[in-house]
Amino acid sequence: MNTPASDRRDLAHRPLPSTFPEESTSARTEAVARRGIALLTFAFILSQFYRSCLAVIAPELQHDFNLSPAGYGALSSCFFLAFAVAQIPVGLAFDRFGVGRPTAWLLGVGAASAIGFVLAPSGTVAMVAQMGLGLACAPVFMGLLHYASEQLSEKQYMRVVSRSNAMGMIGALCATAPLGWASQHMGWRPAMALSALCMVAACYGVWRFVRDEGHAEARHVPVGAMLTGSARLLGMGALWTLIPMCVAMAAGTAFRNAWSGPYLADVYHLDAGARGVALTLLSLAGFLTAFVLPVLVRGTSLKAAIGGWSCLSMAAGVLLTLWPDSGVVSGVGLMALLSTIGMLHPLVMAQGRALIPAASRGRGLGVLNTFVFLGSALASWGFGLIANAGHLRQWTNAGTYAAIFLSAVALVALALVPYAFSPTSAPARTH
Repeated sequence: MNTPASDRRDLAHRPLPSTFPEESTSARTEAVARRGIALLTFAFILSQFYRSCLAVIAPELQHDFNLSPAGYGALSSCFFLAFAVAQIPVGLAFDRFGVGRPTAWLLGVGAASAIGFVLAPSGTVAMVAQMGLGLACAPVFMGLLHYASEQLSEKQYMRVVSRSNAMGMIGALCATAPLGWASQHMGWRPAMALSALCMVAACYGVWRFVRDEGHAEARHVPVGAMLTGSARLLGMGALWTLIPMCVAMAAGTAFRNAWSGPYLADVYHLDAGARGVALTLLSLAGFLTAFVLPVLVRGTSLKAAIGGWSCLSMAAGVLLTLWPDSGVVSGVGLMALLSTIGMLHPLVMAQGRALIPAASRGRGLGVLNTFVFLGSALASWGFGLIANAGHLRQWTNAGTYAAIFLSAVALVALALVPYAFSPTSAPARTH
């Protein structure tokens, strides 16, 4: 019996059943994962921008808000202090609710805070806004790592996370020459208003498209018990060989993100545009280091790469301590090398991940991240106290920054001692 022509046309337009439904599901899942990772990477780019932006506009902020060096140090530390305090609560929220909802909530706080910073009438309001921005950026990098580890295979994970980490430096680059140029020609408030709009867009994108769930068992564990479990991680001796290194990375990041601009303004008298160009070189150095370090790890080992690069950055700090005003070119080059110690962050987290039991890994990384950004907050504030002491005691500008560089060198040197004894894998359990 022949099939009528109309029925044949209907059959031709009817979708064929999938021969391999699991392949179709896998493709959809991968597309959702790619979209989520792209949005979290965009949020990470914004996070890197807000970590770095104060350095370029520091003299203008000090003038507009009538801040002393110590006051500016407090302002620059607010972001990192809030960032550090939020790490463990964010880790708990990821376990219970997944990455999407907690990150979107905090990005909403960040959107309001970014607008508040643009409109801030005083240093006090600006500090509150910086705390809100720190809370907003706190879940982004850890959320990216967590979401990618849940969605991707181990091989894809390393490739995607390395690429996202490098792309984050786009934000740091935007916080240099482009921000310096815009601030010089339009003022810092209009320039920062654009980043506030980007924060609103990131909040909407993550809320709309990053849809994941936490672990079912974590939703039934009391919060107190989860906090107790996080606190128990501090009893792991192996982590204490890494924690000083987590803090020591602030020797480069706190200076780059907060004090590199004042250094160039006070010692070399560069305006906002010139400071932006100089700080672009620091961000480019970080961008290149993000690609060099994985190659170095493959050629040696994770521990050797971290220790060797820390010594190289420390050597740059020693030279800056001895010759803080040797010239703009050498100063910027050495400062760039010192700042790249901050790019060891993913490597130190990778070493820590190997030491932490799988069931506690998310909270363990939150603990380590707490010390990373607590170090940045304390270092930025401490550098401000040194600068203020130099101002009150009428030190030369070069002498003041030599003292700051010396404190950065001491921070790295003290961290390298326990790090030399750090294990690279969890000890085998005996039964």
